Amino acid sequence: MDSTVSGTAQFTALYIGAQIQILQILDKGFWVNPATLATQQLNTLKTNIQNLLEHCLKLQFFFVGLNSAEQCAVKQFRLRALALNLVYIVKGSNSSALAPCHHFLTAVEGMQKDLAQSNLQPDSFTSLVFRELSQLEEHKPGAVARILIPILLESKLGHIPKPNINIRMSSATIVEPSGQTDTSLKFTAGLIMSVPFEAELRHLIDPSRIRLKVKYPDQKMQVLLPKVQHLKPLYYDTTNEESQIGHNLRLLSSILISHQVWSEACNVEINVALFVPEGDIGKRKTNLDLNPSLLDLCPSVKVSVAPKPIKKTL
Repeated sequence: MDSTVSGTAQFTALYIGAQIQILQILDKGFWVNPATLATQQLNTLKTNIQNLLEHCLKLQFFFVGLNSAEQCAVKQFRLRALALNLVYIVKGSNSSALAPCHHFLTAVEGMQKDLAQSNLQPDSFTSLVFRELSQLEEHKPGAVARILIPILLESKLGHIPKPNINIRMSSATIVEPSGQTDTSLKFTAGLIMSVPFEAELRHLIDPSRIRLKVKYPDQKMQVLLPKVQHLKPLYYDTTNEESQIGHNLRLLSSILISHQVWSEACNVEINVALFVPEGDIGKRKTNLDLNPSLLDLCPSVKVSVAPKPIKKTL
């Protein structure tokens, strides 16, 4: 696909996909009273809402070149998803709703400022939220959730933003390690091995959000923050139009791997992700919920590693 239209095509596809997701959740109606659902239905609803929130985060943080109207459209859509999540937590979860409620109210306040600065009108959902919250005496989770239910049921989805050829989607390409070698990297168990790492990062909004993920076969994960000095310009030709859209960088670093003895060589997965702490709101951390605040920018590269036992000598 032509790079000049691929960004807006990916943005539009993701936006439509998110709209379909929220319509499916709203149409089924389970979110209104999730406490009455069977365990499997409740888990499905929870997963669907989490996927929706992840889609919203990608729309907000994966794309550069959005104009103010498009940015506000994305934020208003995410506000709707946050409202749905808040209702679900209040009505059908044992988790505390104080943090999600505070985050929702903070998002509402930020939305008011963004719309005022951009001189834009809110959509039907956001307008009703502004009006009802202004009349609410106490902004407690239960009270906020009660006013959100009819608003979510009645308000229509906003229009899909018009195509914008200036939009680019953030991406990462891992150059090294390639993951195509059959040779296992060997090191003494318990010690540290350095693996050279190179990646091309394109169209980033904020390079400080970049993280490296290292996932071991036992599902343990390390999240590494690259040093600033390891980030170099990807394009030195300033006349290149692509170099002017977002931050385009080359990451030259090394990843330190360490583990105890394995019975045989296993794959360690390495990839590049965006750190999005906004994604932690309303989620309960469990051992199976691995770093929900990270959004992968590329597929993982597998590196075969074989920690060897320490040789004992007399």
